[in-house]
Amino acid sequence: MSNKVTFGLTNVHYALATQASDGSWTFATPKRLEGAQEITTEAIGGSSQVYADDKVIATLVSNSGSNVTLKFTEIDEAFKKDIFGFLEDTNGNLVEILNAETKTFALGYEIQGDVKARRIWYYLCTATPSGDSSKSKGDSIEANSIELSITARPIESGNNLILRVIAGVGDTNYSSFLTTAPALPTFI
Repeated sequence: MSNKVTFGLTNVHYALATQASDGSWTFATPKRLEGAQEITTEAIGGSSQVYADDKVIATLVSNSGSNVTLKFTEIDEAFKKDIFGFLEDTNGNLVEILNAETKTFALGYEIQGDVKARRIWYYLCTATPSGDSSKSKGDSIEANSIELSITARPIESGNNLILRVIAGVGDTNYSSFLTTAPALPTFI
């Protein structure tokens, strides 16, 4: 059965990525990222037509990855420490360190209302730290939200540049897909 409608966002995870001296990547055990409200992705690339003999003879398409926007109720402190290099001081305060190196990670999530309950891993992600915002309570209370801007780029696997992998109910690795370290696919 094909998907006609998708909705829902749950089981958001991240896994720290480490690059070896030979250029290969390994991923740590995923950690849950609570409070995700919405995700949008947009391809980085485009297309252009090649004209000859007064007609289009080819369409050139480029795809360099995706821009991902992830909206949260609040960004988890563990994520801030792991990815952005925040530190905790002796008073228990969370301290933003401006010269800390931002880490690369894999981003995983599930679209629960989807017919296949798809689970997705984007392999090589970098995030831009977000600012804070809040507003006064009025006649009604609205929760604040924070957006995280993420760039997902491809990872090399043999002759393939892989951006993401998608698992659906019934796939052999579905039950452990978001809880074990992301692995590059092997092909038949």
